[in-house]
Amino acid sequence: MRGPLVRRALLLVLAAGLAATALTACGGGGGGGTTGTAERERDAKLLNDLLGRQLAVVETYQRLLPRLHGADLEMAQQFRAQEQEHADATTKTLRGFAAEAEPGEETIEASELTTRADALEFLYEMENATIDFELSTVGRLSAGSPRPLIASMVANQAQRLVLLRQALGAKKLEAIPSAFETGELPAPERTNGR
Repeated sequence: MRGPLVRRALLLVLAAGLAATALTACGGGGGGGTTGTAERERDAKLLNDLLGRQLAVVETYQRLLPRLHGADLEMAQQFRAQEQEHADATTKTLRGFAAEAEPGEETIEASELTTRADALEFLYEMENATIDFELSTVGRLSAGSPRPLIASMVANQAQRLVLLRQALGAKKLEAIPSAFETGELPAPERTNGR
């Protein structure tokens, strides 16, 4: 399914994620050391908000699985499993902060998705919004220790965008992510036959 070009693109995304991790780890805001109680509580709130988003994404994939078939279904099942792993890792990170996992309530509404392209575009937009949310969380954390974990989640999300772009009909070169995936690039334009 994936040719050498796509594998290279995925490796580039991973390399970009690792570079982002290194840059955020070097940034301000407390590094990986200890922070005060107020900062830990604020970070726990941010992580719980992130956990709420992740659980909403898992739930949304679960709701959309019956609408998908074949390779699209297999891809969505994999993405759902990965997002559950992200939620589990965020829960574990919260325990490291000696905080309870109390995710914020979030529901992602999927309106009239009548065609395959509708469902895939919706998933694309959801993944885009999740990248934006995760990048925002990284920038607001006081503690540096969760930043590499969240940056790797963003890299995974960017990889999903590549596959969703291809599923939506983008040519291989069009599916390659931009140098900085920010969650703002729209889905590929629809053409007849999709």
